[in-house]
Amino acid sequence: MSRLLDDLNDAQREAVQTTEGPLLIIAGAGSGKTRVLTRRLAYILTRRLAQPHEILAVTFTNKAAGEMKERVAALLGGAMMDMNVSTFHSFCARFLRREGGAIGYGGDFTIFDAADSETLMKSCIKALNLPVSQFAPKAQLRKVSNAKNRFQSAEGFARSAGGYFEQRTAQLYSLYQARLRECNAMDFDDLLLNTVALLQQHSEIGERYRSRFRYLLVDEYQDTNHVQYLLLKSLVGPHRNICVVGDEDQSIYGWRGADIRNILDFEHDFPGAKVIKLEMNYRSTDVILAAASAVIAHNVARKDKVLRTTRRGGEKISLLLVDSAEEEAERVIDLVVRDRSRTPLSEMVILYRTNAQSRAFEEQLRRRAIPYQIVGGISFYQRKEIKDLLAYLKLIVNPKDDISFGRIVNYPKRGLGDKSLADLGELTAREGKSLYETATLPDPDLSGLGARAVRQLRSFTALIERYREQQDAVSTDLLVGDLIRDLGLLEAIRAEEEEIVAATRIENLEAFIGGVADYTRHRPHATLAEYLAEISLFTDIDEYNESEDKLALMSVHSAKGLEFDTVFIVGLEEGLFPLARTVGEEMELEEERRLFYVGSTRARHKLYLASATARFRFGQSVSIPSRFIKEVPDHLIERTDFRTNRHYELVSAGDRPATARDLPLGRLPAEEGVHYEYEEEEALRVGRLVRHPTFGRGKVLKVEGRGESLMLEIHFQGLGVKRVMAKYARLTVIG
Repeated sequence: MSRLLDDLNDAQREAVQTTEGPLLIIAGAGSGKTRVLTRRLAYILTRRLAQPHEILAVTFTNKAAGEMKERVAALLGGAMMDMNVSTFHSFCARFLRREGGAIGYGGDFTIFDAADSETLMKSCIKALNLPVSQFAPKAQLRKVSNAKNRFQSAEGFARSAGGYFEQRTAQLYSLYQARLRECNAMDFDDLLLNTVALLQQHSEIGERYRSRFRYLLVDEYQDTNHVQYLLLKSLVGPHRNICVVGDEDQSIYGWRGADIRNILDFEHDFPGAKVIKLEMNYRSTDVILAAASAVIAHNVARKDKVLRTTRRGGEKISLLLVDSAEEEAERVIDLVVRDRSRTPLSEMVILYRTNAQSRAFEEQLRRRAIPYQIVGGISFYQRKEIKDLLAYLKLIVNPKDDISFGRIVNYPKRGLGDKSLADLGELTAREGKSLYETATLPDPDLSGLGARAVRQLRSFTALIERYREQQDAVSTDLLVGDLIRDLGLLEAIRAEEEEIVAATRIENLEAFIGGVADYTRHRPHATLAEYLAEISLFTDIDEYNESEDKLALMSVHSAKGLEFDTVFIVGLEEGLFPLARTVGEEMELEEERRLFYVGSTRARHKLYLASATARFRFGQSVSIPSRFIKEVPDHLIERTDFRTNRHYELVSAGDRPATARDLPLGRLPAEEGVHYEYEEEEALRVGRLVRHPTFGRGKVLKVEGRGESLMLEIHFQGLGVKRVMAKYARLTVIG
């Protein structure tokens, strides 16, 4: 018992030993929250307060869940197979496979990834004859996802929909859900929404799970959304033993529905809750922590805490001021090369606000033959050859999966033409069956497709049926290997692709087989359905291999939960970091500041910041440094200025000189013009005459958005209509 507590500080020890009632642990960056969580789990089990199966611990990544389980097993000297440690989505997927029949789902349901969901939404948009230009599939999926995160059903969304576009979105939401059901499929959001709905609507099931889980532990509570909050509330039993760990200063997922109020209001939601603050940072130097703390102090929506560190002193933060994105990449990689002798590549990371920023760095790294890995690019499981193979496996498990059927029915090529497949689709609609069920109808029912098409469909469905019969009798790795051979996938790839591309794709398939074999080795009794459920919930960060000596490139969001000796945060300019759409929106700006805080506190020893004067985004060529740089105390920064033009000095929102924004518009000389950044929106209303430095005279036809996100449609003489972002267009109002 003592070894569980000996190396903990007082606050950590108190958090471990407080086992009864609701508990909020405010865990500052680098304060050892994972250690506290694992020790708390081990403490509960050692004290025999609960059996392993009576504990539910949830977090956001498979990586974090796996690490937590391994640490507890190491502390207790054995595997903890019965302990429920998983992501929210993994827990819900397992729950629904057992209990989903109560809401009409079979246990073999498919989990649609983002690509599958987009394909399905496209078919819904087409079915309703809506223009894709106005109803983009990804945009509609975002609206549906936001509704689900609010625990709003398609019916509920329809009742509140106002105006033409919302009403059409409501129709799409309803049709999308209906087709998901027809496919016996759920998307990621459905896993959460359906679990909560089932727990709320079926009291006997809810009571069973509330009685089962004596202890609930939640990691990264600041990132939970409303439906995750409802899930936890639905699982808390009369004992009220819920422990949540988080840090409101690291809440960075508001854009995907995370609600910072969940952690800020915990004491209100769970009366009598105890609050323990972990304020000792064991990761970063005093300099890095002081800089990050000074920046985050500008936020209002936060709890009072003062982080301290055991690592006094440290190098100053290096600020690189450069002329362009290309020079930024060159200077940063120069430093990587210089520091490589003392710091392994695996202990360095380049963090950016948007994934598109990786291009310049990749060019430099390839030119200098420096090994690197990108987190957040094309996921391994989204590569064509892997998606094709997965579609076969999904159809074997769930023959109602029309998306998978459509992807592979003619791959490898079977001679099924577009007309035959269109005829099959029409017959499917008339029969009210899935595509696969229709393909298995008696020959007379398929006569309209032509004899050759029917033969090919029979061959295809026979193959699927053969593997459906084998899926529970043969280990998953053997089944996958046999399927690849039977399909002739390797031969098909060699025939279709040039040599180098084919070799890469075949290597990916071999890596997939290796992954399946590894999974089977660790879980010999797992079914194909269980394997598919697990990999469908992989995130970008789950694919990150920190053991390889490669420089990591990733977004700041992806870096959450990681730490490195050296961190480069690049692209620190107004409009990029913070993003333009967040400026003027206090809550969104605070989240951008929290994102900077998260990025900064990933660093153990050295933090670099970089800002470029010129960065071409949406037509912008000139930038000013981010306000977050200004918020770092000067004595903590060492500047290196490579700029040839130093006109643009460091400014923040609070200390700009008086500009056109401060003056009545009528006093502005029209011919001199005003950059929109300092201009009232009223100046750019519909009907205004403007002059653009490149396009000349034009008339404003349409205005969208507001503030620094204002978009304009302008008709320019001789050029037609162009769409520009007002902030960057350098427009002159002339009438």
